[in-house]
Formats: sequence, structure tokens, C-alpha cells
Amino acid sequence: MAMCEIEFDEGERGLIQGHADAAGMSFSEFVRSAALERAEDMADIKAYDEALNGDDGTRYPMEEVVRMAEEAE
Repeated sequence: MAMCEIEFDEGERGLIQGHADAAGMSFSEFVRSAALERAEDMADIKAYDEALNGDDGTRYPMEEVVRMAEEAE
């Protein structure tokens, strides 16, 4: 596993440590988890934006979606 150094002021460190403690995680685990979650959120937003750009505006009622799914089985 690669190591990296991130600097926090004492107030930031205390805030993060408090949340890590409440989650039953170490400081490093909490920061790693939060960073990965943020990266995944950004990837999801990018994928959503790309899907919207390719959207032709076609919409189907739920009943039609269910029927098409049943026919595809």
C-alpha cells in the first residue's frame, strides 16, 4: 500500500478524528474511505452527465418497461 502525507490543522484533525471514532474507524481508515467515496461520487456524476448528453428524450411508462423486461426473459 502506498503512503501519502496530508496536512490538517488541529481543528480539522479533531473534527475528522471525532467522526472516525464515532464510526469505529482509525483516522487513516476514515480519511481513505471518505476520499474513495468522494471519487466514486464524482465518477457517478460524470457517468450521469454523459448519459444525459446521449439522452434522446424517449420515455416509457412503468407498465411498458415491465412488459419489455418480461419479453426479454
